[in-house]
Amino acid sequence: MPFAKKFRAMTDVPFPGDTVGPFVVEQVDVRDERGGSGGYAYSVRMVLRGPGGQQGVRRALKALFSSHPVTFSGYGNPYQLWFGKPEIESLGEQRYTVSAQGSGARVYLEDELHRFLGYLEEEGKLATPPGPLDREALVETYLEGYRAEIRRKVARYQGKLRRVQDAGP
Repeated sequence: MPFAKKFRAMTDVPFPGDTVGPFVVEQVDVRDERGGSGGYAYSVRMVLRGPGGQQGVRRALKALFSSHPVTFSGYGNPYQLWFGKPEIESLGEQRYTVSAQGSGARVYLEDELHRFLGYLEEEGKLATPPGPLDREALVETYLEGYRAEIRRKVARYQGKLRRVQDAGP
């Protein structure tokens, strides 16, 4: 299961002090919630300050909330992550609370990669079609590189998160 810190890192949730469009992020809280039917849930709450009203907040967060990254759990299983529709509440004085539910569900990436390689082979799109052992090695090599890329991204994000938390309010 990808925990909240990994959800936060993979979806690039901003840090306090960051800007999102014309808004400055004042507070961020991302927590694990109980998920159902094999999925995982996260509560996301941010406080933003700036001009533009609730529609401006919605526009500013559109790119963030439309991402659907894939990550790996501690066991190496792939999960796709996403945000639900945000609820935006005015706090007055150009301040807004944004609350959203994040979710994660297991995906079968290895199966899809094998299926895609089969398609490329059937369509004659590969210079040299791989044999079954080569196909397995090709998929595993790709997945290892992908896992390493995600580990680096999460480590960078979590390092920044620690620095921000150590700096305090």
